Amino acid sequence: MSTTIRVSEETRSRFAELAKATGRPMTELLDDAADALERRVFFDRFAARYAELRHDADAWEEIQAERAEEGSSLSDHSA
Repeated sequence: MSTTIRVSEETRSRFAELAKATGRPMTELLDDAADALERRVFFDRFAARYAELRHDADAWEEIQAERAEEGSSLSDHSA
């Protein structure tokens, strides 16, 4: 199923040029652009939350302790 969305002429031209350069349909490029934006928003939120945690000394200490514990349990002792 497809639908129509409104974009500026500039955006449509940009996607048309990208489609021509890559040999891919604009719909695929739009899907990829949406995926990339979703990832960026996710990681921006993720980073913002970590920044908040860094300002909470107790929470940050707990995270560091968990990391230290996980790091020691992931060590390769098979040698």
